Parts: sequence; structure tokens; C-alpha cells
Amino acid sequence: MQSVLSRKPARRRLGGTAYLAALFVDALGSGLYLPLTLVFIHKVTGLSVTSVGLGVTVAAVAGLAANPLAGVLVDRFGSHPVLIGTYLLRAVGFALYPLVGSFPALIAVAALIAVGDRAYYPATSSYAAAIVSGADRDRLYAYVTMARNIGFGLGGLLSAAALSVMGDHGFAVMAVVNAVSFVGAAGCLAFAGSRPQTELRRSGAETQQHGGYRRVLSDRPFLSLVGAEQVFTLAHSVLPVALPLYAVVVLGAPPAVLGVLYTLNTVLLVVGQLPVRRLQARARRTHALALGGAVFAASCGAYAAVAYLPQGGWQLTGLLAATLVYTVGELMHTAPSSALAAAIAPTAVRGRYLAVYQLTWGVSAILAPAGFSDMLDAAAPLLWIILGPLLLVACATVLSLSGRLPTAAVMPQPPTTMALLPAETDQATSP
Repeated sequence: MQSVLSRKPARRRLGGTAYLAALFVDALGSGLYLPLTLVFIHKVTGLSVTSVGLGVTVAAVAGLAANPLAGVLVDRFGSHPVLIGTYLLRAVGFALYPLVGSFPALIAVAALIAVGDRAYYPATSSYAAAIVSGADRDRLYAYVTMARNIGFGLGGLLSAAALSVMGDHGFAVMAVVNAVSFVGAAGCLAFAGSRPQTELRRSGAETQQHGGYRRVLSDRPFLSLVGAEQVFTLAHSVLPVALPLYAVVVLGAPPAVLGVLYTLNTVLLVVGQLPVRRLQARARRTHALALGGAVFAASCGAYAAVAYLPQGGWQLTGLLAATLVYTVGELMHTAPSSALAAAIAPTAVRGRYLAVYQLTWGVSAILAPAGFSDMLDAAAPLLWIILGPLLLVACATVLSLSGRLPTAAVMPQPPTTMALLPAETDQATSP
């Protein structure tokens, strides 16, 4: 008996390490193309930028359907096989990109990748929740952010090197390398063995007994949290979507400043995760989440103020300072948000709960490009005037939920050693 028990922590450590390795390999490949997504697809397929933009939008909308489906599959088969499946789907999609030569083919391949992308988020959140519990989840999510940002940063550097050496041929190489990276990520998880020990295969009847999506949609405190999270995920879209337009088009800043701002953001997200996590360790997750949202709101005020600074060095300094505040908001929001949602979700329907929670990112991916650009085009400060107060409302909503959500989810058990505790020890259930 003792030898069996002593092997369980080792298996859980292996699962956590393999999971982080998979995230890093995935992000390394994705970092090759993410900064140049539309340009990348345009160069690889040879289709017009207009066609590419329309095709990616159609695919993104189609991909939303994969989110609730992934929740069902996770609850039925476990997160481990579903997560591996999302990697393999995207590997096939990127391997096919160089073969695309028509608009229908673009939609088919982009939709395949979008399905993998949208299914990935509830699967990866469920997997993390299954290999750790309590406050260890917050720490694991901090490591997740670190691994992904290191991968994205290195991938971006490799992308620049590939294009400088190979020119436009580098785009096809990037597609193949990214496909290989997804296969490598799937291999990392497969190396860890079968599903986490805390995940059980459930029949459809067993899951139905726990209510399925009806239970999720009747959980009003959780849905209120999802509404607040929708605003927070829109804030996460500021850096990749709004800032390039605001800095370069609205303020007239040189495009090179974007590289500086993105580098600052990436480096701080890597080095700041664990220190911020230590500061949040004894705080209620709802309070930590609300404070992160308040910092996001402060960054909106800072970005709005930049428009009224003299052009040149003053505005560049203002953009740098506002991005620093924004990055602190990202650091404070990510870990408690993910851990709180995972702790609220009952084990039997965790996949469905996290699918609904992660759907906010898919909605933001559709709303942010058009919405942010329209507001910035109408008036320089309009986006910040609208988004800032919305964030404060979301913060107030989260604080009001502190007494309505399960105590074990709001105030987690003290941390032990990452990836050692089984998820069954987290007894939080939704009211």
C-alpha cells in the first residue's frame, strides 16, 4: 500500500510537468504566426487580404460551436483525450494551410483550426483542475501563463529570424513548424500516460443525472461571474487588438513602438507571475480578481490620458506607462479567474462549466476587432470611456458574489506542492 501511495505524487508531478511542457511547445509554434495572423494566412494561401479577413471571421463564428461540445466531451471522456485531440486537429489544419488555394478551402481549414482553438480552452482548464486542487490551482495557472508567454516570445523571435532569412518562403515553413509543434504538444501529454487519476469515464446517463448544461444555466451566481469575466476578457483584447490602432493610427506613434510595448508586456508576464501569485496567496479569489479588474480600469484611464499629452516623447512615455499598468492588471487577473471557475464547477459537469466560462474568450475574439476599431475611429478616448466603467461594474459584480459562491472556491485551501493534491479534495459545488 505504501509503495502505491508513494507512486501517486510522482505520477501527478509527471502530469503537471508534461502539461507545462505541452503548453510551452504549443506556444513556441503558435508564436511564429500569431503576431502576423492575417499576413501569415495571406502569404501562405495567396488569397487576398479581404478574403482572408472574411474567411477567418466566418471560421471564428463556426468555431464557437466547438466550445459547448468540448464541455460535453470532457465530462464524458475526460479532459486528457480531448486536449490531445485539440492539438491534433490544429496540427492537421496548419499542415493543410500551404495547400489552400480557394476561398471555400480557406474557410474549411480555418474552421478546423478554430474548432481546435475553441475546444482547447475548456479542455486545458479542465485538465489543470484535474491534476491539482485548492490553492495549488492558482499556482499552476501562474506557471501556465509563464510557459505560454515564454513560448510566444521565443516563437516571435524565431518568426522574425525565419522571415529575414527565407523571405516569403518562411511563411510556409512557419505553417509546417507550427503543425509539428502541435504534434509535439500532444506527444508531451501522451507521454504523461492516461487521464489524470481524478478523472473518471462517465456515461451519458450519469452526466445527465447531474443536470448537464441545465445545471450550468440555472446557476445564477456562476452566470453572474461569467458576465463579469466577459468584460475582463474584452480588456485582455486591448493589447493585441486596440493598442496597435490607438498608438499608430490614432496617435500617430511610430509602428516600432509596438514592439517595445509587446516586449515589455511579455517579459513582465513571465517574471511577474510568481511574485504576484505569492501576494495573492492569502486573498480571496473574488477580491484578487476584482482588484485586477480595477487595475485594468486604471489602465483605460491612463490610455485615454495619453491622447492629451504632447506628441513625441511625452506620448510614447505615456503609452509605456499605461501598458505597464495594463500588464499589472493581466498579472492580477489570470490565475484567480481560472482557479475560481475551476473550483466552482462540480466535478461531474466541470467540462460544461468551464466551456461556458471559456466561451467569453471566443465572444471577445468576435466583438473586439470590429467594436474596438469603430469606437477608436469615432473618437480617440471613446473606447476607454466605455470600457473603463464596464470594468468597474464587473469588479463590483465579482465582489458581490464573494458570499454567494462556495467558500472553498472563494478562499482555497493553503498551497502544498504543485500537482500533488487530487481534485476530489476540492469539495466546492455550486449552490
